[in-house]
Amino acid sequence: MPAITRRAALIGAVLLSGMNPVSAVHAQDSGFRLMMTPKWTGFPYFEAAAHGARRAAKELGDTLVYAGPDRADASLQVETLENFLTQRPNGVILSAVDLNAVAPVLKRARKRGVVVTTFDSDAALPARDMFVNQLSYEQAARTMLDAALIDAPQGGEIAFISASPTAPNHVAHMRIMTQLTQTDPKYKVFTVVDRQYAQDDDAKSYDVAINLMQAHPNLKVIISSSAVSAPAAARAIDASGHAGKVFATGFALPSAIKNYLQDGSEKAFALWNPEELGYLATYVTHLRLAGKLDLKPGTSFVAGTAGTYKVGEDGEIDYGKPLIFTKDNIEAAGF
Repeated sequence: MPAITRRAALIGAVLLSGMNPVSAVHAQDSGFRLMMTPKWTGFPYFEAAAHGARRAAKELGDTLVYAGPDRADASLQVETLENFLTQRPNGVILSAVDLNAVAPVLKRARKRGVVVTTFDSDAALPARDMFVNQLSYEQAARTMLDAALIDAPQGGEIAFISASPTAPNHVAHMRIMTQLTQTDPKYKVFTVVDRQYAQDDDAKSYDVAINLMQAHPNLKVIISSSAVSAPAAARAIDASGHAGKVFATGFALPSAIKNYLQDGSEKAFALWNPEELGYLATYVTHLRLAGKLDLKPGTSFVAGTAGTYKVGEDGEIDYGKPLIFTKDNIEAAGF
């Protein structure tokens, strides 16, 4: 089935190669006003990330406002961001529905000295300062394929359900998984036969999964990096009588797939800790605002209880703690 994130005196400094010197570093080191918006509110994954963000803000002496639309709609997310700007935040943290749609408003925010941190799903590079990636795209792809190998050790046909063609993380995951099935001996047992999009919508994901099984009678595994689509595919497999013949995997919240793992109809899903991802995104936003985080590639820093991290190229910070859930460990999952 996560994700994940400059005040008074402006210091003209180019943060990232090719970027405009639009971010600000502030004399103070606490009391920042942060605003966070997910792809949509009400989804347990993003609510967990928000909980982590609030925890970090409290530790650091900042305030955090969490708001957004109740569905994944790029235009509604832009409206939320526009509203944020009227409230003069110091930092904005978001998971982008569409990397390009949010770019104009985020660029305006940065010109005003706002630190912009994306998590879970990135925005266009010039529009943000940092991207807290749950896993590097290759690590995410390998994690999902490793879960698929638990489902189908002998391999076979696989299909992908993605959020949308404009979701950068989902597109990258499909591209890299496809490459790995063609080049890595470990994953060459799989053949990619289809790619479909379901807009992070539960009902649509269910229907897409049903259609995939009808279109591909020899399908073995449906893989999705959407925490909505992966459990919806599991539900479709169970309802259509394909349990034990076709498997679903990908990223999903433990609560959404626990029953399938325990009854044996599914074997493995993956994720990371979305609460800690939100914590990390908020922590790095604070550090940048306080002038305590250099975005030069290779810079190491400590993010409170989340541990030590390193800045990568273009301001990317990989959370990098994948988890694979099976019937043996799902009961112990704490989120």
